[in-house]
Amino acid sequence: MRKKTSKTAKPQNEHIFAASQLTPMAVRWKELNAAKRHKEAMEVLEEIVKGSTAMFERLAQYEDYHYTVDLPMLVSAAQEKVVKWLLRWQPRKGRLFSWFSKCAKNAFRSEVVKISQYRKRFHVTSDNLEKFYGADDHEVNKLDLAREVRARIDAMTCRWGDPQEIGAVRFLIESIIMDDHDKHAAVKSAACAWGISMEMSRFFYNWALVALRQQLYEKARVPFTEQDLVRAAHSYTFLPDLIDIIGVEQTRKLISLMGGTRFRLPTLASITKLKSDYALHQELVISDQDPDSFAGVARKRKRTLRTAEQIFTEMTETLDPRRSGEHDIYDEH
Repeated sequence: MRKKTSKTAKPQNEHIFAASQLTPMAVRWKELNAAKRHKEAMEVLEEIVKGSTAMFERLAQYEDYHYTVDLPMLVSAAQEKVVKWLLRWQPRKGRLFSWFSKCAKNAFRSEVVKISQYRKRFHVTSDNLEKFYGADDHEVNKLDLAREVRARIDAMTCRWGDPQEIGAVRFLIESIIMDDHDKHAAVKSAACAWGISMEMSRFFYNWALVALRQQLYEKARVPFTEQDLVRAAHSYTFLPDLIDIIGVEQTRKLISLMGGTRFRLPTLASITKLKSDYALHQELVISDQDPDSFAGVARKRKRTLRTAEQIFTEMTETLDPRRSGEHDIYDEH
């Protein structure tokens, strides 16, 4: 007797991504989108996003990205980019599952970097931060961030008490925070509406811009500088400590001149021993140079005669004048 199979049963290896269903949907979406049947395409897209969500969740957990960024934020970051991924996907180049997996990993990495940069970080360089680079926050935490930003703006104060001036400043602040505001139009409108001069209105615009930057400084997203990148890339070495000790410019010079060269720094103990050996050598130099004199100096320094002779030989080589000074490389004679 033939065993009946369920029509709704999923094929093998499709526990978290129903490729047999989603792949035809993706092809269908591309066709609808090309035919500009956007309403139907949106309905298909919604089903593709829903069907891919389980895979996004499992992939984020498998790669351990959820330890750095909340899982819903990672999944949402991937879902937002599904349209772009579908536009670039071509069935002849590979399976939809493989394509989504590669794209999702890149989205997760980008989200980790993005969230890390939003967290409070110390700007270690002395670069001139004239421009702050804004960035759209993620949909998951955009509402909370907007509330915090709005609260900071509402708490702003100015040093002018005239109602007209306060009104102009408030109008300019609201104009600046609009996405599509026009500077010249805002300045002209403030001057006309609040009865102030154009020069005063331009000053108030610049003041409002500086005041907003100051109020939102901790939320500003500053791109990584060269020094930030070097510190991050070599955080598990002593290079960041070297930068703190000798400064950025001297470290840059050291890297330019000796980059790729390995050498061992002497310890304080080795320098102390070197000074002690030098003192012993000087006493041996001014002695009568005979074995008895060497033995007397060695006893005085609590060393054996053999050790004293060895130190004398090594220090004589170390103090060779040919090891220091400036010597012509190209001798004309």
